[in-house]
Amino acid sequence: MRPPRHPYPWLRAIGAALGAVVLTLLAAPGTASASDMPVPAGYTVTGRDTPADGVEHLVLTRSDPPMLVNVARIAAGAPVSLRAVLSNDTVAGDEPRLETTSSMCARVHCVLGVNADFAGIGDGEPLGAFVTDGALLRTPSSTHHQLSLTADGRLTDQTFSWTGKLLPTDLQAVTVDGVNVARPAGKTVLYTPAFGPTTKTDTPGVELTLRVVEPAGEFRLGQTALVELVSLSDNAMDGPIPAGGAVLAGEGAGADALRSLWARVQRGAASSRALLRFDSDEAVKESVGGSPILVKDGKRWFTDPGDNFTDGRHPRTVVGWTPAGDTLLVTVDGRQPAVSVGMSLFEATDFLIGLGATEAMNLDGGGSTTFVHAGTVVNKVSDVQVRNGGRTLIRHSVEKGDTLIGHVERPVASALVVVPSIAVSVPPVDPLAGVALGLHEQALALPGGSAPSPWITASAAKGKAGSAGAGHLASDAASIPDGASAPDGRLPALVGPRPAVGAPLVRAAVLVDLLALAALAGAALAVRRRGGFRRRRRLVPEPADHGPPLPPG
Repeated sequence: MRPPRHPYPWLRAIGAALGAVVLTLLAAPGTASASDMPVPAGYTVTGRDTPADGVEHLVLTRSDPPMLVNVARIAAGAPVSLRAVLSNDTVAGDEPRLETTSSMCARVHCVLGVNADFAGIGDGEPLGAFVTDGALLRTPSSTHHQLSLTADGRLTDQTFSWTGKLLPTDLQAVTVDGVNVARPAGKTVLYTPAFGPTTKTDTPGVELTLRVVEPAGEFRLGQTALVELVSLSDNAMDGPIPAGGAVLAGEGAGADALRSLWARVQRGAASSRALLRFDSDEAVKESVGGSPILVKDGKRWFTDPGDNFTDGRHPRTVVGWTPAGDTLLVTVDGRQPAVSVGMSLFEATDFLIGLGATEAMNLDGGGSTTFVHAGTVVNKVSDVQVRNGGRTLIRHSVEKGDTLIGHVERPVASALVVVPSIAVSVPPVDPLAGVALGLHEQALALPGGSAPSPWITASAAKGKAGSAGAGHLASDAASIPDGASAPDGRLPALVGPRPAVGAPLVRAAVLVDLLALAALAGAALAVRRRGGFRRRRRLVPEPADHGPPLPPG
């Protein structure tokens, strides 16, 4: 007896074709179920844990060439927050200027964290803007991108626009041209205690001292502060910044505007109290600098200048995000042939696309690349402490004649960390655990128990450094540019053209879609042909066992 026919055979064929399409897409690189993080092709998961609800940490490895990658995925809606942390809580303070990522992570009780913005060569200041919890501690640079978290939880990769005004009672406003940045000629810049003890202005100008009346603390975007105009110093530079106050420093036309304001206050034409306000086109809550943008709308975005920064394989720190709102913090180890060789920016871009990111930005890399988890540095940092010719040195990599003492975490300008967004009991973290040691503490831990004077400066030796005392080394690493960490202070162009064709993983996904559509069309055509043949057969009376023939007419 023949099996019963499906009442609608074309439905069964279409269903099978659609099932094949779904299975094919699920098997493609860069896709995953709701509970799993996508893993780029060629990589193996060698470690997995959940540091907090909605936060997943993976260790990914590859053998050819060797790669070691740490990835954190923060799911949209997880009870945690991204937070920008400034080294030693100052933009340009006294030495030590820089601080290790593990130290910054420990003092804010982070779940995990990575290093963030590049540090300027010579001054150690972050190259881009810095905003934390809405407080504007440094305004953006026109030559640097910004990774920003908005008040509604969105990540953006664009430099935010901002305005600043000091409005006295006579309504003759003074424009503020920058916050905690070098004062341009003819402009006015506000310096707050977050900058450091003094303004560091190096040419004469006018410095107007302010006292913050309310609200207390740093100036926040979208918030109006009441300030009191306390005193004016003419022909001044590098003036002190008062605690609980600020200094408006002007030069040229900026100086003239401050002199005019102070004269009006002195003769009673304006009150000594004024309003100070900063606004931005986005409700920016957290922001750190970075460059270049790697991925935009799922495609590679940056240009290829053909330099070592872009094409060379180096340790990398990258942040990406997905259409679902998940955030990806990624570090790639490098310069260790037996462990991990590092990635070019092209490889890092394809890797982020393989993780499901449609947007991504590069942060400071090279020896700065650091991934902190549970208070401990878990990636293989590349900078090394060595002995050579009787000296203890810090290098970017081991060289001929060196005796390796150990790998050393490099102090950096800022960090991007994940913290609980609700009040929780957080166990204390020992910032001097394992590789998280600052260089000064590592030196003290050497046999003999004292810092070797040939490579620790006097300020660090006096105990001023804390865990960040490593920033000041009479070493090769201090004088040789790091290929992935703002070489010579130059970074790639801000915006590059979209590629004509997507990255390899994007092209593979498009090819899979085309093949699946072709298979579906072929199945539909085959069903139509079989259906037409059956319709022609039904013109002939069926055998008796299929029921009586239909009556004529």
